[in-house]
Amino acid sequence: MALTVDKLTNDERFSGDNVLQFLLYLPLGVLLMCIRIVLALVLWIASIIMHDKPGARHVLSTLACWTFGVYVKVKGVRDQRCSILVSNYVSCMDSLAATHKLGSISLRKWKVPPFFASALGIKSASQFVRKQHFSETPSKPVLLQPEGGPTNSRGLLKFTDWPFPIGNKVQPVAISVERPFTNVTVHRAVDKAAVFPWRDALWFLMTPCSVYTIQLLPCLERTDDGFVDNIRTTIAEALKIEATEYTWQQLCARRGRVTRVTSRPPPEAARVKEVLPAVPLRDIIRELEKTRSVDVTITNFLEGLVPYTPEAEPVVEPQPSTSQAPAKYVTPAPTGVFPKSAKERQMSFQERKAQMIAEARNRYIEKHGLNIAMNC
Repeated sequence: MALTVDKLTNDERFSGDNVLQFLLYLPLGVLLMCIRIVLALVLWIASIIMHDKPGARHVLSTLACWTFGVYVKVKGVRDQRCSILVSNYVSCMDSLAATHKLGSISLRKWKVPPFFASALGIKSASQFVRKQHFSETPSKPVLLQPEGGPTNSRGLLKFTDWPFPIGNKVQPVAISVERPFTNVTVHRAVDKAAVFPWRDALWFLMTPCSVYTIQLLPCLERTDDGFVDNIRTTIAEALKIEATEYTWQQLCARRGRVTRVTSRPPPEAARVKEVLPAVPLRDIIRELEKTRSVDVTITNFLEGLVPYTPEAEPVVEPQPSTSQAPAKYVTPAPTGVFPKSAKERQMSFQERKAQMIAEARNRYIEKHGLNIAMNC
């Protein structure tokens, strides 16, 4: 069965089969989180005092591992000839696991305080000084995770997020993580690349232990144009997962669509949708955010001030009736096509504006008992 993009994300935090075991552990988890919050305060103070001091990085990373319950196992040998490490992306603590055992620096877009970044072994990608890390004998390797964001480790995304061109020699790294009860990463549509996932980090404090396995693979040298694909294939084979053709942007787009479909629309949007069923809900919500008025939003769509692509309206079969009373309203569905020229717009509006506005507003007023002034 082909691996689809929705199979690469975690929708729920709980990952176990026995909910009762998790509920029994929950009080202990809360107590453990309280203890680790105290350790986090100690880490915060130590990071401020020891920031950028020689030899302080390993001390801070060790304290951070205790704080977040991170245990790291390393397989393979670090190749000192390679200043660039390329790995898959699993969680927000990948950088901590790597810096603790490999002494590496990870490039991130997160906007976090400098002392916290130092403890996690991360640097801002925009402020990274390349010449300090590309010498012949680099002291600190740079860890790149070009997937762009974390997955659930069932497949590998395409490598598209490169902060700078890589050299001709790279060491691939395969990262995996295991922990009981909960997933290390939960994907939400509101997640942003520049914002640190504090919710995921909070669950690290509550979980007894998160075991990371860092597998150092043989160094690869550039021989042809398929160098990046070779790196990705090597990591996927080491993890025994599929190297997919999906990108992080596609994964984020999928999360956004799921949220829009499963979320209940605001009451104001639902009321506008009743009057204008052909207008997409996302366009209604966007216009309501601007106007803050149901009446103004309806008018803007009816007058063609807001272009949109009409949705296909469901076909409702007429119900048999003994009475022969004529239909009270015959409202033509708005086309949603926004003419290019002013002349065409004027002709179209004048022909249909009066009837559409009057009939739509009358139906709306009658249903909701609102007092809306008529302009026609």
